[in-house]
Amino acid sequence: MNIEILRKLKSWRDQTARKEGVESFRVLSNKTIEDVAKVEPRTKAEMTSIKGIKDKKYYKYGKEIINIIESVSNVRDIDNSSKNISQKPLTWQEKGLNIMRDNRQINSSFSKPEKENVDLQEEGQQESVIYSISEFLDFLNEKIMISEVKIKGEVTSVDIRERVIYFSLKDKDDESVINCLIFRYQYDISAVKFEIGDEIVVTGYPEIYKPMGKLSLKANLIEVAGEGALKKIYDELKTKLEKEGLFAIERKKNLPDLPMSIGLITSSQGAAIGDFRSNLGNYGFQIKFIDSSVEGKQAVFDLISAVKRFRKMKDIDALVIIRGGGSLESLQAFNNEALIREIVKLKIPIVCGVGHEKDISLLAMISDIAVSTPTAAASVIRESWDKAQDKLNHNQTMIINLFEKQLQTKKYNIQEISHHLKDKLEKIFYRFYEIKNKIFLNFEKIEFSMKNKNEDIVFLKKKIINEYEKNIFLVKEKIKYFENSLKIHNPERQLKLGYSITSLNGKIVRSVQQIKKGDLVDIKLANGKIISEVKKIKK
Repeated sequence: MNIEILRKLKSWRDQTARKEGVESFRVLSNKTIEDVAKVEPRTKAEMTSIKGIKDKKYYKYGKEIINIIESVSNVRDIDNSSKNISQKPLTWQEKGLNIMRDNRQINSSFSKPEKENVDLQEEGQQESVIYSISEFLDFLNEKIMISEVKIKGEVTSVDIRERVIYFSLKDKDDESVINCLIFRYQYDISAVKFEIGDEIVVTGYPEIYKPMGKLSLKANLIEVAGEGALKKIYDELKTKLEKEGLFAIERKKNLPDLPMSIGLITSSQGAAIGDFRSNLGNYGFQIKFIDSSVEGKQAVFDLISAVKRFRKMKDIDALVIIRGGGSLESLQAFNNEALIREIVKLKIPIVCGVGHEKDISLLAMISDIAVSTPTAAASVIRESWDKAQDKLNHNQTMIINLFEKQLQTKKYNIQEISHHLKDKLEKIFYRFYEIKNKIFLNFEKIEFSMKNKNEDIVFLKKKIINEYEKNIFLVKEKIKYFENSLKIHNPERQLKLGYSITSLNGKIVRSVQQIKKGDLVDIKLANGKIISEVKKIKK
């Protein structure tokens, strides 16, 4: 795909759409423009083979598209052949000679559709073509509508009709006059209510009106001339919107907590988009971006189109409109009433990062959140995420501290139980030794008694054995009791019951959000440790 052709085609399409007062896609869709940039058609057959271009659009736009493609090719040839040649700007006389030369060059190929196959009078020579008046005027319009122009003059007449406004401009220096017209839709967006005697700047295309052969300027944008006039219009619109209550605090919408899907309107060529993206942070935002011009009053058409597209989208948490600072003149598009009215219709919060503190645009005043730079706009979007991250870190630290505190408490309890068991065992053994000593004494008594009472030996022997077994049984029962008590309070008993402790990089895992697919986790069991790879996480 030829990127330069694509860029020029998009610029031509936007200018044509503004001129015709329609949406850009009504001229050519993005897919069609991309296909043209890939194929680079030079003939009718090549162009109509592209989806989206049939005979009607070929006859309407075909020559302009081919001229754009050839202009890029010619520029490449010139760049390659004359890199060190400096060219001075052409005078109007030289431009006229070039147009005449171009006319002679294309004269052989310009004809009615039904005259495409002409007979040759002789080899290498084509039959000359006789134009109809309509064809000739079409030819002239094609030549003079190559590029958009901007002129300044004094309004000498105004005729406001339902769909079109007709007016004329006069040059203050030599009294030259040109007739102009602008469609009502474009006039309303321009938001300049001019009168006779006002000095204005008009952007548009020259055109010869067929029925009368009359030259006029077909305007698509009107601006006031001079910073003072701009400031006056700015103040008047500001007062109007303020009276309607559109700047009121109570109508401001709050950003949702933890926004994810962010709409973004700015120019892809400016530094603002880079500043915004680099300061968003790594929170996984889904940015839905629409490229729009942001410089000068002409940008209002792109901005309104972008806002309308976002109004049709669903699941957008907030819309961000950004650009760098600038003068009152360069920020005209953001002080446009038509754009303000479109913004008011949006149901989602608007974050405006246009201009600096000294250049407060009306868009900033109408927005729900207004900041001075694209970087500050990014900070506003990520603010709730930063707070959530801080709170998460705080809670994590608090949980670990609580766990360590509980661990110390249980450790102290175990130590207390151990000391208690030790005291009990010492008493048991002391009692055992006492019994032992008593047994020895009894044996001595038995030995003494045996000398005198042989008949009591059997009885006494049984009695001693029974007493001894009874005491041994009691001692065993007490030992077993304390043994069971030790087992119950042993922390490793939980592991033997089937519980385990999972850790990642030495830290205990308490939530599935701490791990991701492919992590190696340590699982501690009663009799060892398992190192396991995470294959799937189910929340």
